[in-house]
Amino acid sequence: MDKEEVKDIRHDEVTANIYNNKYVWIFGAIILLVVGWFSLKVLFTPPEDYKVTLIDAPKEVTGGNTATFTWKITGSSTTINHTAVYLGNTSNPGEFGLDVKPEGTKYTDYVRDFADGKYDIPLQFIGNIKLDTPGQYFYRVQATVRDKNYWTDEYSLEVKPQVHKVSLIDPVKEAKAGAMIPFTWRVDGPPLTINHTSVHYGLVSTPGELGRDVKPADTKYVDLVKDFASGKYNIPLQFVGNARIEVSGTYYYRAHAVIDGKNYWTDEQVMEVR
Repeated sequence: MDKEEVKDIRHDEVTANIYNNKYVWIFGAIILLVVGWFSLKVLFTPPEDYKVTLIDAPKEVTGGNTATFTWKITGSSTTINHTAVYLGNTSNPGEFGLDVKPEGTKYTDYVRDFADGKYDIPLQFIGNIKLDTPGQYFYRVQATVRDKNYWTDEYSLEVKPQVHKVSLIDPVKEAKAGAMIPFTWRVDGPPLTINHTSVHYGLVSTPGELGRDVKPADTKYVDLVKDFASGKYNIPLQFVGNARIEVSGTYYYRAHAVIDGKNYWTDEQVMEVR
């Protein structure tokens, strides 16, 4: 084999290597582009690590009153259209997956404050719902984020029956003899009509807790605010009555109402009339 033949063979080998290396480089560049694209997608796509957390909720409420719930949604920034507290009288135990929709649960009611709108999360929410029927309620907080359902664990609260109650508002501690003294009190509970409520007072204390059978005549209170002592009053209602006390001294008083033939009293208060 002469020098020219050897030269041609080497030229052919170099040319083949160049072509082979060319395809290797092209294939490598494609691989790098694919890897780079996936890396950028992972880098710029927010992770879906969302979480719904209950912050505060009542353990019990009285029927007819409002239950207030506080919760937050954490995770990467986005906008959602729905989050709510779902509740009912039947427990839904276990862990809820991202595919569990509210309509697939046994919860029959929900807090409506943020059930429909646009809310930029992360964010904390405060919602309210009025609960009328006494009983045990089970509930979870839910949020729909990127078409997935995020839930808290299940909690419970008790709705207690309504009871009648008389309470004094800002009890008077001092007053001037001969001046008009305003008293403010409330009668709460299931709606009905009463015929008597008042503030009974006197210079002699009637201490302790007064039962439902203790009438004003059974106490040592000798006078009363006359504004609502007789009539028809639809409760629950707040009352404001006035009395003029001419004699100085230490007076003891309670607010009182007759409801269904029973006597409801507040605790005893003390007022100095000077």
